[in-house]
Amino acid sequence: MSQQRDVFPFNAARDLLFPPRCVGCGELLPPFARRVAVFCPLCRTAWETAVTEADANATADAAGGLVYLVHYRPGHADGIPEKLVYHLKHEGDPRVFRFVAEGLSPRLSDAAATLPSRKPERDTNPLLFTYPPRRRSAVREDGFDQAERLAKALARACGGDFANLIRRTHRKAREQKTLNAEERAVNAASSYILADKAAEAVRDRTVVICDDLCTTGATLNRCAVLLVEAGARSVILCTVARTDSRGGGKD
Repeated sequence: MSQQRDVFPFNAARDLLFPPRCVGCGELLPPFARRVAVFCPLCRTAWETAVTEADANATADAAGGLVYLVHYRPGHADGIPEKLVYHLKHEGDPRVFRFVAEGLSPRLSDAAATLPSRKPERDTNPLLFTYPPRRRSAVREDGFDQAERLAKALARACGGDFANLIRRTHRKAREQKTLNAEERAVNAASSYILADKAAEAVRDRTVVICDDLCTTGATLNRCAVLLVEAGARSVILCTVARTDSRGGGKD
């Protein structure tokens, strides 16, 4: 029995109490569906168009270690990718995390297969998923960490492992979105450290660092350096979206 079938009774009860709505336009969606549905047909077409438009750059970025689905355009709050990223960050709907995990998992598999360390004779371990923790104040405000939920959803979709490998320092870090690229790199370097026993967990493993959005990559790259120094064999960066080069953003 598939995972989708296993969770169906729970999903049916949830849909009865909280009818699903389209992430893009808010339109009611058919309840009790076995497959993950987050968009109405019109918004689903817009999402698929955004994925297709990002594919050319996404392929090139995957070769450099970054895997993502769509471009994010700051200041375009009405865009479908932008609405989905907002939903991930503030709503915490499990349907949406499963949806993006289904889209990212084959791309991750392709990216991992190209790594010399993932040749069968060298690395038979499943991928190990982790994330850069969100600020405590943001977790308190929304009640969850979207990067953590994404990492767990991807671990399930890919048949991988999950571990908390990165810890946020107690120092009062500035928000990345308020900084330029150079300031973000400095801020990230002082904001993240390895979690206890992380070195033991990552030794000779291929680790996937997950987040919802990448802009300069300062946070993701800082975490990647920590994991490689701890003994990880390879690191893949994975986000739902990458900020369009014409704008600013989160990371």
